[in-house]
Amino acid sequence: MKAFIARTPVGIFAFYEDGTLISYKLADSVQEGLGFIKNPVNPLESDLSGYEITENDLSYQILRRNFRNIWNNIIGKSGKELQIFLNEFGIKYSMSFLSSAVSRDKLIIQAASALADLTKITNIYTERLWEWFSLHYPEAKRTEIVENVAKHGNRKNFPDFVSSFGIDLKEEDEKILKTYAIMIKSTLEQKKLLEKYLIAATKEIMPNFSSLIDSLLAVRFLALAGSLERLARMPASTLQLLGAEKALFRHLKHQGKSPKFGIIFQDGRIQSAPEQKRGKVARVIASKLMQAARIDFYSGRSEEKLRADLDKELKNI
Repeated sequence: MKAFIARTPVGIFAFYEDGTLISYKLADSVQEGLGFIKNPVNPLESDLSGYEITENDLSYQILRRNFRNIWNNIIGKSGKELQIFLNEFGIKYSMSFLSSAVSRDKLIIQAASALADLTKITNIYTERLWEWFSLHYPEAKRTEIVENVAKHGNRKNFPDFVSSFGIDLKEEDEKILKTYAIMIKSTLEQKKLLEKYLIAATKEIMPNFSSLIDSLLAVRFLALAGSLERLARMPASTLQLLGAEKALFRHLKHQGKSPKFGIIFQDGRIQSAPEQKRGKVARVIASKLMQAARIDFYSGRSEEKLRADLDKELKNI
């Protein structure tokens, strides 16, 4: 004998083909109703031992014919209460889809944007600090300016200070310069933490892709693509030109040469290759990156052979 199963936000019901109700389980809350819809487990299985359980279009045709009667007589609630329940369920159901639509690669893309912002900010701040402090101590080492000003403040406190042509600082000048340098140092430390996080996260969600190139460069590919799925769908030629869209559009408008590289040019293997072979090296790397992106998105398996194949092809070039 057949039992036709139908799932609804208010419960799961089992019917004979003629519409007679065999068994049911009501949802105590909207959240439980959501579980009935999304979870394939049948909580009526023990009640329907010996039945041939079926869940198809006929199940829901039977349900539609009997639902109002079930709601009024078995559940014992009014049509207005049904409307309120279904409205609340609809909101929860939509929210569950929205939350599942946001994958981890979106978090990494936002972190990559934050890193780009921090890089830009720290460069501007450091340049400003140098221009400011060099009025006091122009002989200071530019590469160590943030660390030294944050630690020592006045040039007289620098370990290697002998003399200077710069102007003297008052106490309040030194204090504000030191505070500014400490703020930059803190921002640089935050930048390093963000880089460390991005490297680890990228190796987790796209291990094959990040094994072929620098992890932070892999993050930039992901950010420019918009998602791992979009990256996986890109042909090798698009990957090779990713980041060079403006130059490509200028070329299409007959206002410039066709670009050969996008951000892939930041790979050291391309930069160190002879100029006449850079295009070929870039094509080989882009081809392997395409394969790696697809493996990362569609299967997630680790493919160590990709790296060996890439090294071999680059050696042949």
